[in-house]
Amino acid sequence: MSDLVEINSEQPMLWRVKKLPDNAIYGPVDAVTLKEWANSAQISPQDQIDQSDESWKPAPEVEFLDMLWLVMLPDEEIYGPTTVGTLREFIHEGLISEKTHATHVKTHQSLPIGALFAALDFEKKRAMKRPPKEAKKSTASLAVDMAKDQRIRQLEEDLKALRQEHESLTHKYRQLNLQMQESTKTSRR
Repeated sequence: MSDLVEINSEQPMLWRVKKLPDNAIYGPVDAVTLKEWANSAQISPQDQIDQSDESWKPAPEVEFLDMLWLVMLPDEEIYGPTTVGTLREFIHEGLISEKTHATHVKTHQSLPIGALFAALDFEKKRAMKRPPKEAKKSTASLAVDMAKDQRIRQLEEDLKALRQEHESLTHKYRQLNLQMQESTKTSRR
């Protein structure tokens, strides 16, 4: 993060970050920069944010930062809520994998981070093509829908395998039944 910057009264809303545990203050910065910091794992869930007026609040309470995801780290510690960008950083650093589950703090839906990333990438591509009504659907909702679709496909594959196994067992049963009938006929003679 950059060093403290003097406040310029001509700038739009300015934000500051108080890093815990040392209480170092960074900013003021505009909302775009603050969001970039959050998405690059530079703002933790324990950090405090204010609008240059000494009314500090936890970073996850600043809605536009989208700190909405909880994740379990390898040491069994729950981290978050944090941003999708931070989850990407954690994967890049090897702290978690795409198979690690993330849980949305508002919907409590849990899905593998790889599925979340796929949903977000899909959402970006689809955003340009979809009608305005679907534009209001949240990314978390889309991620859950994709996870459901993936689960349905897996269940369909499992059902197909079970049907094949059932057919095979039915065939073996009929063969054994015929053999038993044959052996009963020959033993009666």
